[in-house]
Amino acid sequence: MSSQQDIPEYSEPPYTRSEPVDRAKFPFYQPNINKKLVPETRQLLEKYSHVPPEKQSQHVHKIASIPFQAPCKPQRIPVYPEILKRVQAGELLLDVGCFLGHDLRRLAYDGAPSTNLYGLDIANHWNVGFELFRDQSHFGAHFIEADILSESDSALLALKGKVDIVSALQVIHQWDWEGQVKAAKVLATFTKPGSLVVGNSIGNSKAQEVTLKSIGVPMYRQNPESFEKLWIQVGNETGTKWETQAWLRSFEEMSFDPKDHAWMEDGVAMLEFSVRRTE
Repeated sequence: MSSQQDIPEYSEPPYTRSEPVDRAKFPFYQPNINKKLVPETRQLLEKYSHVPPEKQSQHVHKIASIPFQAPCKPQRIPVYPEILKRVQAGELLLDVGCFLGHDLRRLAYDGAPSTNLYGLDIANHWNVGFELFRDQSHFGAHFIEADILSESDSALLALKGKVDIVSALQVIHQWDWEGQVKAAKVLATFTKPGSLVVGNSIGNSKAQEVTLKSIGVPMYRQNPESFEKLWIQVGNETGTKWETQAWLRSFEEMSFDPKDHAWMEDGVAMLEFSVRRTE
């Protein structure tokens, strides 16, 4: 595990930031994203955005000058029915690393009032989301452009202790152990007893720190056991208590092509999680 002093103040590694980069040098970049239009995404585009099936590929490629790499799949998380029911009842959900807001659209499509939804991202692609989903006139989710580790952003400060569900899909895995603890402690500040922190990350059957040559940034790969230990540490350091559930899924189960992870280490998988604050 890396030392605490090695953690950058900026919350994201260079390859995820909005500055101009040569995306083609990164192994996860794919210029043709047709295979990302999985059935759930196609359904959302057709039924919610009213994009005919035969025009979806052209529509997405035209708009996605930034990579549209993630399928709309928040509903895969086992506690999704509870999440949807709670937001429908008036509770607040914060999507950390919301990107275009595609997961928030899935919730809205399933019946969640969009005004109960908040999206947070370090870069602002919100208007691209409106173009993609054709819903600017009726999608009322709130967008906050900020660094999740910011201690001074007024919009973030206003949500401290008030969020019922924090969604962190494809976010936590980008740091080493100490960075993940720091990020999880920040996520915990938005919660109250009864809140959920849910999401998924790239994990591994063997918990370990890896530094991939193609990226050069140390990342800690969690498995269910190590992820539970992480939240025990978070609880001990914040005076809170958490019940942790986590599941390892194959990339194929998550509708990713096997080639999507061929450049990663052996044992790599997707870690889905649901962490409930009990105190």
